[in-house]
Amino acid sequence: MLVHEATYTEEMAQKAGDVGHSYAKLVAVFAESVQLPNLVLTHFSPRYQLNPHASPSIEDIRKEAQHVYSGSLYLAQDFSEYTLDKAGHFSEVAGE
Repeated sequence: MLVHEATYTEEMAQKAGDVGHSYAKLVAVFAESVQLPNLVLTHFSPRYQLNPHASPSIEDIRKEAQHVYSGSLYLAQDFSEYTLDKAGHFSEVAGE
Protein backbone atom coordinates (compact mmCIF):
# COMPACT_ATOMS: atom_id res chain seq x y z
CA MET A 1 0.00 0.00 0.00
CA LEU A 2 1.14 3.51 -0.80
CA VAL A 3 -0.43 6.78 0.33
CA HIS A 4 0.92 9.62 -1.78
CA GLU A 5 0.00 13.13 -2.77
CA ALA A 6 -1.18 13.69 -6.33
CA THR A 7 -1.88 17.38 -6.44
CA TYR A 8 -2.40 17.61 -10.18
CA THR A 9 -2.93 15.76 -13.43
CA GLU A 10 0.13 15.57 -15.66
CA GLU A 11 -1.21 18.34 -17.92
CA MET A 12 -1.78 20.73 -15.01
CA ALA A 13 1.62 19.86 -13.49
CA GLN A 14 3.35 20.78 -16.75
CA LYS A 15 1.55 24.13 -16.77
CA ALA A 16 2.48 24.80 -13.13
CA GLY A 17 6.15 23.95 -13.61
CA ASP A 18 8.33 22.53 -10.85
CA VAL A 19 6.38 23.38 -7.70
CA GLY A 20 7.38 20.33 -5.67
CA HIS A 21 4.15 18.38 -6.15
CA SER A 22 3.45 15.04 -7.79
CA TYR A 23 0.79 14.26 -10.35
CA ALA A 24 -1.53 11.28 -10.61
CA LYS A 25 0.15 9.53 -13.56
CA LEU A 26 3.63 9.80 -12.03
CA VAL A 27 2.54 8.16 -8.78
CA ALA A 28 0.39 5.55 -10.53
CA VAL A 29 3.22 4.51 -12.88
CA PHE A 30 5.47 3.94 -9.87
CA ALA A 31 2.78 1.97 -8.01
CA GLU A 32 2.19 -0.20 -11.07
CA SER A 33 5.92 -0.78 -11.62
CA VAL A 34 6.36 -2.21 -8.11
CA GLN A 35 3.01 -4.04 -8.27
CA LEU A 36 1.45 -2.35 -5.26
CA PRO A 37 -2.01 -3.79 -4.63
CA ASN A 38 -3.44 -0.56 -3.15
CA LEU A 39 -2.82 3.09 -3.92
CA VAL A 40 -4.33 6.00 -2.01
CA LEU A 41 -3.96 9.40 -3.64
CA THR A 42 -4.41 12.52 -1.53
CA HIS A 43 -3.60 16.27 -1.27
CA PHE A 44 -5.40 17.40 -4.42
CA SER A 45 -5.32 20.96 -5.64
CA PRO A 46 -8.54 22.77 -4.69
CA ARG A 47 -9.07 23.53 -8.38
CA TYR A 48 -10.27 19.90 -8.83
CA GLN A 49 -14.00 19.90 -8.13
CA LEU A 50 -15.89 16.98 -6.57
CA ASN A 51 -18.59 17.38 -9.22
CA PRO A 52 -17.59 14.90 -11.97
CA HIS A 53 -19.13 17.20 -14.60
CA ALA A 54 -17.02 20.21 -13.59
CA SER A 55 -13.71 21.00 -15.22
CA PRO A 56 -11.26 20.28 -13.84
CA SER A 57 -12.77 17.50 -11.74
CA ILE A 58 -11.33 15.07 -9.22
CA GLU A 59 -12.43 12.43 -11.76
CA ASP A 60 -9.67 13.71 -14.05
CA ILE A 61 -7.16 12.60 -11.42
CA ARG A 62 -8.87 9.22 -11.01
CA LYS A 63 -8.96 8.59 -14.77
CA GLU A 64 -5.31 9.53 -15.24
CA ALA A 65 -4.20 7.14 -12.49
CA GLN A 66 -6.49 4.30 -13.61
CA HIS A 67 -5.12 4.55 -17.14
CA VAL A 68 -1.74 3.22 -15.95
CA TYR A 69 -2.50 1.52 -12.60
CA SER A 70 -4.29 -1.83 -12.36
CA GLY A 71 -4.52 -2.18 -8.56
CA SER A 72 -7.16 -0.84 -6.18
CA LEU A 73 -7.21 2.95 -6.34
CA TYR A 74 -8.63 5.23 -3.65
CA LEU A 75 -8.94 9.02 -3.73
CA ALA A 76 -8.81 10.15 -0.13
CA GLN A 77 -11.03 12.97 1.02
CA ASP A 78 -10.82 14.91 4.27
CA PHE A 79 -11.57 12.60 7.20
CA SER A 80 -11.45 9.42 5.09
CA GLU A 81 -10.66 6.33 7.14
CA TYR A 82 -9.17 3.06 5.97
CA THR A 83 -8.31 -0.26 7.56
CA LEU A 84 -5.47 -2.67 6.88
CA ASP A 85 -5.99 -5.98 8.63
CA LYS A 86 -3.36 -8.53 9.66
CA ALA A 87 -3.96 -10.52 6.48
CA GLY A 88 -3.13 -7.44 4.40
CA HIS A 89 -6.68 -6.65 3.28
CA PHE A 90 -7.12 -2.92 2.78
CA SER A 91 -10.49 -1.18 2.64
CA GLU A 92 -12.19 2.15 3.13
CA VAL A 93 -14.32 2.48 6.25
CA ALA A 94 -17.88 3.46 5.35
CA GLY A 95 -18.90 6.91 6.56
CA GLU A 96 -21.48 7.30 9.27
